[in-house]
Amino acid sequence: MPHSDRETDELILVDLETPHGGGVRLGTLVLIRWMAVAGQLLAMVVVGWGLGFDLHVHLTVPIVLMSALLNLWFSFRADTNTRLDEKQSAAHLAFDLVHLSLLLFVTGGLANPFVLLMLAPTSVSASILGQRSTKFLIAISLILVTALAFTPFSLPWKGAPPHLPPVLLAGIWVALCFTLVFLALYMARVGREGRHRARALAATQAALEQEQRLAALGTLAAAAAHELGTPLGTILLAARELLDTWQGDDVTRTDLELIVAETSRCRDILAQLREHRKAGSASHFTETELEALLREAAAPHEERGVRIDYVAAGVDHLRVKRTPEFIHAVRNIIENAVGYADSKVQVSAGWDSDTVSVTIVDDGPGFDPQIIRRLGEPYVTTRHPTPGRDGGLGLGLFIAKTLLERTGASVEFGTGATGGAEILIEWPRAALENKNTIVPSAKDGS
Repeated sequence: MPHSDRETDELILVDLETPHGGGVRLGTLVLIRWMAVAGQLLAMVVVGWGLGFDLHVHLTVPIVLMSALLNLWFSFRADTNTRLDEKQSAAHLAFDLVHLSLLLFVTGGLANPFVLLMLAPTSVSASILGQRSTKFLIAISLILVTALAFTPFSLPWKGAPPHLPPVLLAGIWVALCFTLVFLALYMARVGREGRHRARALAATQAALEQEQRLAALGTLAAAAAHELGTPLGTILLAARELLDTWQGDDVTRTDLELIVAETSRCRDILAQLREHRKAGSASHFTETELEALLREAAAPHEERGVRIDYVAAGVDHLRVKRTPEFIHAVRNIIENAVGYADSKVQVSAGWDSDTVSVTIVDDGPGFDPQIIRRLGEPYVTTRHPTPGRDGGLGLGLFIAKTLLERTGASVEFGTGATGGAEILIEWPRAALENKNTIVPSAKDGS
């Protein structure tokens, strides 16, 4: 039986609790630093030799060379393919912040247009590192930006440098600090959601692969039942004839009776595998009625103390392609409903000329109104778990929604007539028929 949503959540929880660093190559940071050094040297050439401004080369050149020398040391003495951990990545970004601040400090401070580059290291940190490292770099950035406001060095200029009013410098400082914090928080949120979605999609893919393996196993079992039926029948017939004509000792007769009994048992097991299915059919384990497919999806949860009712409106004329996406998605939704229901879950199915719909309603507490619009996103829990009942990280509905959307369905979350949770799944009938997901039966007169 497939892993439940709760089991999947537990597997992912370990990954969520680990730091978000450890994925940055030293070579990547070295390459970015080389680009920064090249840009700084180019700016110095243009400003110092092209425009003829006084750059304080006795200060700026050693600062740039300091970064270049550090990069050379890492390039030749360290393995650039090394994956840096959280602290190492934060240390590299902190060095870049301090180095850039020194260069800006001796070239005009906040009056230097390149002061906007102070936003870069913190933004990079927010996208790849954890909250602790990002907060550390934000604090350093705010301290360094504040220090730039008190630099004694004027902006490089030919002749008397322009004088910026203190109010304008204060405005630049406020704007930089605000943008720095806002951009870092924004990048951290986007990066965290991206990591969560990537992990959730990985869990979805793992669940789908597991369901596909189970489907392949079912097909193999059906084929084995068909192929083994004939030789087992021959063995049983020969054993019975030998038993009927046996005139020898009783010990051998007992062995023959055992062979007949065990062979009959094997045939019974194979008959169960072939139950309600035509052996050798090309559609074996691929097409079935919609209600039968819903019952198959709900079967693992029918013995959990909650009654599951099925209501079908003419769907006995509808045959659906049995796909792993459908089975696993509906099973996850029913598992969620059973976990929160008080006593009953109702699974309804219907169709018309335009759509095919499945509705799953429970009589539990219903969805939390504050997050109902976010349902289907990874790691958004649906309802407050009842003690002793199911309650996970919210991966189940995300996996179900993602898999159902692959089949062309739309999923809506709402509140049922009795106040419980209601999930409506709808497929455009034409789209499903074009994808061979719905197979109209001979009885279909529409």
